[in-house]
Amino acid sequence: MGNISKKKRRKKKKEMKRRKKKRRKKMKKSMTTRLLKLVIIIDKEAPSSLKSLCRYVETTLLPEDKLLQFTIDKEVFGGDRDTFLLHEDITQFAGMEEIGATVVAVYMRYLHDVLKQANMCSMVGFIDPATVSANSGTIAERSRLVAARLQKTDGEQIFMMPYNPGLVSLGFCFYDFQ
Repeated sequence: MGNISKKKRRKKKKEMKRRKKKRRKKMKKSMTTRLLKLVIIIDKEAPSSLKSLCRYVETTLLPEDKLLQFTIDKEVFGGDRDTFLLHEDITQFAGMEEIGATVVAVYMRYLHDVLKQANMCSMVGFIDPATVSANSGTIAERSRLVAARLQKTDGEQIFMMPYNPGLVSLGFCFYDFQ
């Protein structure tokens, strides 16, 4: 009797693995199809940098199941951290779909780099989207994190903070504490 249940469990486990593999393959194929459609649309009307990014996703990230890693320096959000973008993040961004806090954080890092090149970093500060995201802690905890970030400055900066009141769109709040 014990052998029968073991055989059933093994068979069930094997079947689950097969289904999981099939789902992954289907999802990857679906993602590839979606990306190809997106590239066709983008080829006609998008900036060359976005086209290049989509081609990179299509030729490198997707086939090799890779991701992009970014280091966000302490100067940007007040603490060093690494973050990662998946091919789905880039596809959603390029397709003008809903994006997550990671994409917003990488964009804010890019803005910081642009400001740094123009010697304007002292004028603008950024608040990490992960600290104010609805998925991170209570409202009180998020408020304390924002307050702590603002207290680390000299008061001469305008702060950029993503704000999503629960709707589909995302806005940015700018705070000037003069």
